[in-house]
Amino acid sequence: MLDTSVDQGESLRRIAPQAAWSVIAMVTRGDTATELPLLWQICAALQSFSLRITVLDASSAETEDNPGLQNLLDHAHWLEDADLDAPPWHIVPARLGLSRLALQTRQDSPMSPPPLQALSHLFRSCDLVVVYADAQLLATLMPGSQVRPLLAVTPRRASIIGAYQNFKKLLLQARLVPLIASVVTAPFKNAELLAKSTGRALQNCAHLHLDCQTDFMTVRSFPQQHARWDDAHQIALRLMASAIPMAHGVGSR
Repeated sequence: MLDTSVDQGESLRRIAPQAAWSVIAMVTRGDTATELPLLWQICAALQSFSLRITVLDASSAETEDNPGLQNLLDHAHWLEDADLDAPPWHIVPARLGLSRLALQTRQDSPMSPPPLQALSHLFRSCDLVVVYADAQLLATLMPGSQVRPLLAVTPRRASIIGAYQNFKKLLLQARLVPLIASVVTAPFKNAELLAKSTGRALQNCAHLHLDCQTDFMTVRSFPQQHARWDDAHQIALRLMASAIPMAHGVGSR
């Protein structure tokens, strides 16, 4: 367990001391009303640890007016003059770039380097990359890795069913065990109890139907009168504990 009584930022940076940056992941199922507030909470918590963060957002496609990962893969020299004083957290459209890596991965031999190693020459001024993508893309890009993708779920029936389907896909196709975040959607006691029962239901489904022992965490997604980041901090620490370190590399796929 990480010791939260010491400087958490320094503890996180020591997880992979030889790494240029590390990777964590979050699953998108298209429920942006639930997922994006949670993602921003976690990014804010990570930023409070003095980490510089890049979000590779596969829910957003690169365009001529909104360039992103695909452009960086083709023109990595753009980063040579990158501002080292850039904001500590920024978002990069990444649907096309990550899909391109996934396609190349399917064509590669089993002995090829891990798919995300193709990004190792990018983001040199970054400490942490958050890959926000659908389960199929994450399963292709991170098979068999130690990453635990964050999987958000709410008490709605469609959300629970969708979360289970995504959990199953990640586990069976890529041997990835998601970290379940059961979202408290309202500032009421019964909403917290409902979130706990939702997380426990998904946990039980994973155990009964997939023979997978997992855990879940509850997190508040609504604005609070007195800002408390305890939920997001704890999730951020858990995600960082399973991060993939990326050593500096050269070239691209």
